[in-house]
Amino acid sequence: MAYDGIFIKAQINEIKNIILNEHISKITEKSHKEICFHIRKNNQNLVLTLSANPNFPYILLSNNQSENLSVPPAFCMLLRKYLNGSLIKNITQIGKNFRVKVDKAKYLERIVKFEFENIDECGDIKTYFLYFEIMGKYSNILITDSDNIIVDVLIKSNNLNARLMPKLKYSIKEIENKNEILFENLDGFLSNINETMSLSSINDEKYDLSNAISSKYAGLSKQFVMNEILNYLVQTRKKINVENFNYEIINKYIKDKDSYEKFFNHIKLSIENILFSDFKYSPVINYKNNKPSDFYLFKLNSYEGEIKHFDSINACIETYINEKYTDINDTSEKKAIESTVKSLYTKLNKKIDIYKKDLAKCADIDTYKNYGELVSAFGYNLSDIKDGILTCKDYNHNDEIVQIPVDESLTVAKNVERYYDKYNKLKRTKDNAEKLLNETLDKLEHLNTISNSLSMPLDKNDLYMIKEEIVKYFDEAGKIQSLKKQKQDNNKRKNTKKNNKLNYNIHHFKSSDGIDIYVGKNNLQNEYLTFTLANSNDTWLHIKDATGSHVIIKKPYDELDDKTLIEAASLAAYFSEKRNETKATVDYTLRKDLKKVKGKAPGFCIYHKNYSINVKPEILVKEVS
Repeated sequence: MAYDGIFIKAQINEIKNIILNEHISKITEKSHKEICFHIRKNNQNLVLTLSANPNFPYILLSNNQSENLSVPPAFCMLLRKYLNGSLIKNITQIGKNFRVKVDKAKYLERIVKFEFENIDECGDIKTYFLYFEIMGKYSNILITDSDNIIVDVLIKSNNLNARLMPKLKYSIKEIENKNEILFENLDGFLSNINETMSLSSINDEKYDLSNAISSKYAGLSKQFVMNEILNYLVQTRKKINVENFNYEIINKYIKDKDSYEKFFNHIKLSIENILFSDFKYSPVINYKNNKPSDFYLFKLNSYEGEIKHFDSINACIETYINEKYTDINDTSEKKAIESTVKSLYTKLNKKIDIYKKDLAKCADIDTYKNYGELVSAFGYNLSDIKDGILTCKDYNHNDEIVQIPVDESLTVAKNVERYYDKYNKLKRTKDNAEKLLNETLDKLEHLNTISNSLSMPLDKNDLYMIKEEIVKYFDEAGKIQSLKKQKQDNNKRKNTKKNNKLNYNIHHFKSSDGIDIYVGKNNLQNEYLTFTLANSNDTWLHIKDATGSHVIIKKPYDELDDKTLIEAASLAAYFSEKRNETKATVDYTLRKDLKKVKGKAPGFCIYHKNYSINVKPEILVKEVS
């Protein structure tokens, strides 16, 4: 994917032409790694998104509003404090700070600096800088004051970002040992190439010029360098087949100082023409097998298959994100939640094993009670005790002869007490183990419903609700790193009078006859939908004998035609663990005939009066936005 320094510089220029000297009207977070700056211009709402998602960090300016976290995290609140209402003064790429008296427009490092100007409480004009380091899985966003002293950082958990600590002066010297190619001279270029060739030879690796250049120079992707190598060879009248173009062909034609010098001059001139001339960008997405494969400012020679052109760089990247990922942040968050659920399964099953072992130790609990009774009844007859064994008839078990160990150094009463103490201790252990086992089995059942929710089509809010549910109902999740921010949100919401309600965002469909149908895709949504949003005479539907979504039709079932009932039942079957079956049975009844069960998972309820319908799991109606 060629989201390199050249693409970013062109994108920044496009963004600057639209939002420079405009005011920030609102700041939100779509996820814990994605900041959105809302801008109002010419009666139009624009959103500048900075995503530090490790799967694909990006910048995007669009006019599509998105769902946001119901409780803004601390970093978002801090940005609001300093940047709400601020003026966007400049957006630039930056390079190594030790360079002086250079044309800073030639920097290609994938670090973007946003300059904001705002008025503080005293009426003084203050300058703040926001830095976005676009570095794959190490991407980060931070805010500094006018002296470049770090105020706060978005992602604080990365140990490699020890340099990004509040109160430190921001610097990028320690990031990578990469040079800027537009400031490079031939000697430096040859030195870098020779160094890479030597390392490749030592490591017995195949030498690849495109890798060497992209690894030594900031902001140059391998795809772009390969494109320029091919262009250079074609311009020098070499007959090259694009499909068979590889490192061996490159080494055949670019192998001495003269050819390196010519290519060096070629790629520098090419970059300058792209960035600083009247070069007309024609952003494209390359599709392979009807799926987006790559994108760039123009069609690269390596692209095969369908090419789709766009009028703007931001439209290109927005389309790529929407088509490549259902939601790029959801992809990462969903994997994190699935990993959490897997950890919880392991923890709960370990607990179940422990409680079952405790119960196994209590298997002889009644024996100790029985021994206590028999010692109390027969222990005073000393002739029945020989060598520390009391032999007597067990009147509780058909007068069978039993032999009971006793301690002859103790009185009869003390021996009786000893057996009753063992019995009472094991009884307490058994009662506690049974209670904890039942609670853990309930949690396991609850976790099964969450696991089923994760297998459904979900949006960002659905995932947030699932995390909310895990944090609230599973103490075992307390030490899981991915949930720490969610727990902080919970504590913040508890201590805040405003925004103390979750955004349930129930999914709304319309039947063919225009009747409202609502679907809850997780337990918290199910609970809210059924016991808060629904009226007593609404029709309630749920998959039979399986986990799934609650579905509500805003009419009693005796007033519905078959078509509406089938459409709603198909939704209930589709959003359940039986959605891959050809037929599924769905129960339906009135909301007033449901009963909550105290102590059970949210959304859990029972009913004794219902009808059933067999349907195919599918979505037959459109969701209302």
